[in-house]
Amino acid sequence: MYKLLPFVPVFSFLSACSVEDPYESGPTQAQQQEQQQQQEQAQQDQQRGLNLQLQGSGDAALSDVSVEALGSQYRTDEQGQLTLTDLNTGMLTLTLTKPGYQRAVITVNSRDYQDNPLAVQLKPLTATSSELMFGGDTMFGRRYMDPSLTTMANLLPDVEEAMIRPGNAASSAIALTQFVKPIMTSADFASVNLESPVLAVPTTVHPSKEFAFFSLPDTLQGLTEIGIDYVALGNNHVFDYQQQGLEDTLKYVEQAGFSHSGAGNNTAEAYAPRLVEVGNTTLGLVSATSITGDDHLVTYIATADKGGAADLTDSSALRAAVEQARDNSDYAIVQLHGGDEYSYAPTRYIDNRFDFVSRREPDLMIAHHPHVAQGFALYNGVPALLGLGNFVFEQNRHETLLGVAVSVTIDPSQTPKTQAARAYPVYLEDYQPKLVGGFLSDYLIRRLAEFSGPEVAIVPGPGFGDVYFHQAPVPQEIDTVTLTLSSGEHIIDLREYAPSHAFLSKISSTGTPDMTLGRDLMWFGDFEDWDNDTETNEVTRWEHESDDITPCLTGAMRGLQGMCLSRTQFNNRPLRMPFKQTLRTMPITPAESTLQAYSELSLFGYAKGDNAGDVSAELTIVTAEDNLEFSSEEVSLINPGSYDWKTFRHDISLPDDSQTLGPEQLPARAVKLAFKQAPPENGEATLMLDQLALISWQKPLNLNNGLWQAERMHGMDFIAVQTSNSVTLTLHFSAYN
Repeated sequence: MYKLLPFVPVFSFLSACSVEDPYESGPTQAQQQEQQQQQEQAQQDQQRGLNLQLQGSGDAALSDVSVEALGSQYRTDEQGQLTLTDLNTGMLTLTLTKPGYQRAVITVNSRDYQDNPLAVQLKPLTATSSELMFGGDTMFGRRYMDPSLTTMANLLPDVEEAMIRPGNAASSAIALTQFVKPIMTSADFASVNLESPVLAVPTTVHPSKEFAFFSLPDTLQGLTEIGIDYVALGNNHVFDYQQQGLEDTLKYVEQAGFSHSGAGNNTAEAYAPRLVEVGNTTLGLVSATSITGDDHLVTYIATADKGGAADLTDSSALRAAVEQARDNSDYAIVQLHGGDEYSYAPTRYIDNRFDFVSRREPDLMIAHHPHVAQGFALYNGVPALLGLGNFVFEQNRHETLLGVAVSVTIDPSQTPKTQAARAYPVYLEDYQPKLVGGFLSDYLIRRLAEFSGPEVAIVPGPGFGDVYFHQAPVPQEIDTVTLTLSSGEHIIDLREYAPSHAFLSKISSTGTPDMTLGRDLMWFGDFEDWDNDTETNEVTRWEHESDDITPCLTGAMRGLQGMCLSRTQFNNRPLRMPFKQTLRTMPITPAESTLQAYSELSLFGYAKGDNAGDVSAELTIVTAEDNLEFSSEEVSLINPGSYDWKTFRHDISLPDDSQTLGPEQLPARAVKLAFKQAPPENGEATLMLDQLALISWQKPLNLNNGLWQAERMHGMDFIAVQTSNSVTLTLHFSAYN
């Protein structure tokens, strides 16, 4: 949130002598101007309203729609309209419900709908339909209980600064999940992948496993409070505390009131489908893992005389379980735990498992384990959620911070049984899951669409994406932009020309330049606050503890705010603003494995200077694991001076894979970065930064008779252009209606 700069009174004294302390210079003029603008913005926010227009089929007004916002209930009038007033938050989550219509949960920036109403259409439901919600990997241990931990042992952490302590486990877990409650609580059925044993006293940790977790029994209230009904246990962590831990887990899960499947005291128990009644519909639920732990003496999977998880690699048992669930239920769901961690699309093995399971004709398949949200697909006509990523998890890897929870509307009396699906991006801000809207939501939805199956379309909405497994809509062209570029190298920032829910769909060119599409790996270089918590204008992914480095309205090139770095000549220390996470490059996707990765990057952004000092960046190239260092350098980006908004660029090439470090011979896969501003030679200096990006160059563009066309929506926001002659490009942007 904003740091309001302190008011510094000025007094005049007559004295024989005065000495100025150069380090007590007070706020700069730019900081005082920013403080004034913040105060004006705060006054506007207190008076802000949000206008809604609710519609049904044929755009007919929907009256008497229940609208829940900020813990209060409202209803639309006879014209389907509602105005919410006195809002003091930017992003806002609204839950819209009316009997006979699909529930809608939207996350919007209330500032965008003060004048023009936000039109929301609710779709009618059949009388026999149900809404099922699915969240991803979930646990309440390790860094939640001790921020310094990478694994857990036979000790019960009780750390003062921890998010969860033994004495407050229930209330802390409830607080932890409060911001994702809207999408779960009013669904007819809600599920997560519980990737943790549940036990009160840890005594039997796995003897050789690298990463072991456990969650305290009281933390399950963080799930009951938001309406979770079922937990999938077929994963590679359920046996982290061996047989005693498994028995405790089953006991506490049942005491909490959850249905479950995927783990048991033997193979038969682990693979037994769970049948759950949801209204007039019977669900059949199967859960299993392909990570068996067979490289350990104590494996993770159940056998005839040993407990553990159901074994996804056992095709005979898998076939029997899926067929049993299918034959004894109205809607059969199979949750598969497998694939490579930190991958963006299914690897070959899990793809084969999807195909194998689909031939047994379940109704829905869901994958877990990579900790990164993936896309959607159809396998032999069966809908698949390829990977949900994290839901409640505390990994400090940047790529795991965006997961997805998915709503599936079903009606077994209809064809197809899966009537609709909606994906909700989930952002783990400092390990706490929150809903998001705006650019951050659109960014993830476009990426999921890019890596989904060819039959599937995903249409971005306010804080969600509608997933079409059947009768996919077609995007429409919404705008064109013509640019003439001189000879040389250029970066085109597509964010400048189209809204975040749109994508570059076509390029026509007068010449034959070399062009490559690029994806931002940073996501948080716009310094905007897209999540639905009660804090406003917070910037949490950058280190900015100093009062001289603050989010600022005056520093926004686009959007609401940027980042301002202020210095005076009397402080000779440079200002340093690091990005908190290591930024790992993406594995080449799709591919047979995750071993190969994109290696060409560019640091890119916009800066404005008022007597600014030298602007530079510290860049350290490291391994993806263990942060082993290949190189570290400080590169100059902009010379000292005053200037209006302009771009900067620095290209980075990761060392090739013949160069490795450490006993595991790890290649270069990541960048750590920090921005710096040197103090000015005299006076006050202000540097404003906005729209920063670490671009991964991923897709060369091949022109055919001067034309390139995208096959589908994608998440690429940049084009690198290299041309030996002047060239004119016409960029076409498309979006879904």
